[in-house]
Amino acid sequence: MADPIVEQIADKLVDLVNEITTANGFNQTLAAVRPKRIHLEGDFNVDNAVIIEQESAEVVTYTQREITWRQAFAIQALVIDSDTATDPIDTRLNKVRSDIEKKLSATQNLRLGGLAEGIQFRATDKFIADPQVAGIAVNIDVIYTTGYNDPYSLTWSSSSSSSSSSSSSSSS
Repeated sequence: MADPIVEQIADKLVDLVNEITTANGFNQTLAAVRPKRIHLEGDFNVDNAVIIEQESAEVVTYTQREITWRQAFAIQALVIDSDTATDPIDTRLNKVRSDIEKKLSATQNLRLGGLAEGIQFRATDKFIADPQVAGIAVNIDVIYTTGYNDPYSLTWSSSSSSSSSSSSSSSS
């Protein structure tokens, strides 16, 4: 059986973050992971690790045919500078945040390959994971629609809105 749409969305976010590389013109190379267990993020304390954590979801609208969801994700990037670093840690955090925002907000990525109706950015959060580990969380909501009784498939309206948006974006 195929994965539910929400799982496909989480996998797509991992893929997009993993495309943030210096070879692709970004400021650094990031490596996304999804934790295998809750609250074991300390296992990932390496520079440029990005933990993609699925948060709560809420129903936006529902009918007898479909449910539109707002699924929250926290994209948490860890930054560990060496003792010889000369730039302020905020400079690195700003560059990591901006690279993630640039990648996710690119027109071709906003609909996550047709899985979603869009990505909405929320507030970012700066955090300290360990005494030597700073980080930035880019918080997003992904809006998507599935069949009322089938979280494994997109509804016709969400599929058609993603293709009509793509064609209107490419014509502008």
